[in-house]
Amino acid sequence: MFSTWLYSSVCTLDRAEAGEAMRAIQAVSQSRNATLDVTGALIWTGERYSQFIEGPAASVAALRQSILSDPRHRGALTLEASTAARRAFAGWWAVSSAGTSFFERELKRICEQAGTRAEDSARDLKALLMEFVRTTDR
Repeated sequence: MFSTWLYSSVCTLDRAEAGEAMRAIQAVSQSRNATLDVTGALIWTGERYSQFIEGPAASVAALRQSILSDPRHRGALTLEASTAARRAFAGWWAVSSAGTSFFERELKRICEQAGTRAEDSARDLKALLMEFVRTTDR
């Protein structure tokens, strides 16, 4: 069994410094996530981060604690914390960003409905991340 965590948060950086921050996140996370046996996907729209993380329970818990204390974002909203028999993002551990209006619009819609329709939001966000991974070159 794998632990999973799906969340969304608001970026606290302006766009000029956020691009460099995303490169730093990618550099650190690729090696760290491989060492921790964690896979997943991250979307950054310039205004918001959304991420799905999966792996051993201790690894996901350690990453979650690190992410929650990171000052580059605020207001982390957990949409789902669960377990899974298999990985949804096997082999994917790279961090990528998307500045397209489609991802920005969909992410905003999903987060706005999270308070009243958390289960739908979790399903929609996972589908959005899967689409993002499918259409993104690593």
